[in-house]
Amino acid sequence: MAPTDGWVLERLGGRLGCKLPYAALVPWAAQRGGEARLAYYVNYALYQGPSGLPDVGFFTHLDESHEFLERARRLDYCVCMSRVYADWLREHGVATVCHIPMGFDYYRYRSRLVLGVVGRLDHPRKGAHLVNELRKLPFVEVLTTEGRFAEDELRDLYQRIDYVLIPATVEGGPMSLLEGLAMGKPVIAPDGVGMVAEFGETPHIRTYAAGDLDALLAVVKACHQAKCERTRLVQDRTWDRWAEDHHRPFRRLLRERGCDLPEPAAGFRFGMMTELELEPGNDAGPLEAAVDRAARDLYYGRYGAARSGLQEMRGRYPCVRKLLESIL
Repeated sequence: MAPTDGWVLERLGGRLGCKLPYAALVPWAAQRGGEARLAYYVNYALYQGPSGLPDVGFFTHLDESHEFLERARRLDYCVCMSRVYADWLREHGVATVCHIPMGFDYYRYRSRLVLGVVGRLDHPRKGAHLVNELRKLPFVEVLTTEGRFAEDELRDLYQRIDYVLIPATVEGGPMSLLEGLAMGKPVIAPDGVGMVAEFGETPHIRTYAAGDLDALLAVVKACHQAKCERTRLVQDRTWDRWAEDHHRPFRRLLRERGCDLPEPAAGFRFGMMTELELEPGNDAGPLEAAVDRAARDLYYGRYGAARSGLQEMRGRYPCVRKLLESIL
C-alpha cells in the first residue's frame, strides 16, 4: 500500500504493482482478507498495527516524529532504500532488515550527446553535410542557430549542450569557439581551421581532420562513450531489478509462514526490457507498460494475451519482435 498524493511514494508503490505480477497497489490501508498474502507499507509510517499478514515496511529516511525505530522493531521485515539506514537499523538491534537499491525510470533517462552549432550553414565551407550525417545517429542531438538567435537565446543554447561543434572547413574564427569555452563547454573542432591551433594541446578541444566525416564520427562516438561512463554507475538501477529484489524476501517471508506465491509459468522472467535494444531519444514509456502487462500474463501462463499485447507495439517498437519470438 502507498499514499495517493502524487509524490514519489505513490510512484514507488505503483511501480511495484506493475512489475510484480502478483502485486496490487492498495491506497493507504491494508487489504485484509481475500487473496492478500502480505502487506507492504510504502512507507513505514502507514503501518498502524498488525494486519494479520506478514507486515513489511519501506524505510526512506530517519524521522523520529514517525517512530522510525519503533515501527521497524514492530514490523516483520524492513526494506531500506539506502544502505546507510539498513546499517543504522541493524546497529540498533533490528535484524530483519535489508537494503534494496533504488530503481528509477532508467529507460526514460538515457543519455544523448547534444551538440551545438552556432552560425549559419548556408555556405559549402560551413559543413552542413557533416551536420546532416551526425543527425542520423540515434544517440546524437544537434542544435543549430542558423544565425537567428538573440544573445540571451544563444547563452541558453550554450547551457544546454554538451559540446560546441564547429563543422566548417574554412574559418577565420569562429566566435563560437571563444564563446563556448567561456561558457565552460568543450569544443569539437576541425584541425588547422581558424583560431583552433592558438589554444595548443588541450583536452577541452577535441579535433578531427577538417571535412573528414569518418574522423568526425569517431570523435563524436568517443565523446558519447565518455558521457555514458556515468550511466554505467546506475545501469542496473531499473524498476525491474527493484521489483525482482523485492520478490526474493517476499517469497522467503511467505514460505516461513507456510504460504507461498503462485509459481510462475514457463517463459516468465524479470527484466524483459533489458533484452531489447532501444534507441536513445525514443519514448520507452508505452513500451515498458506493454512489457509489464505481457510479463504479468506470462507469469500466469496467458501466452496468447502476452503475444497480443506486444504485437500491438511492433509498429512503433520493432525491437519487441525479439520478445515475441521468445514466447511459447
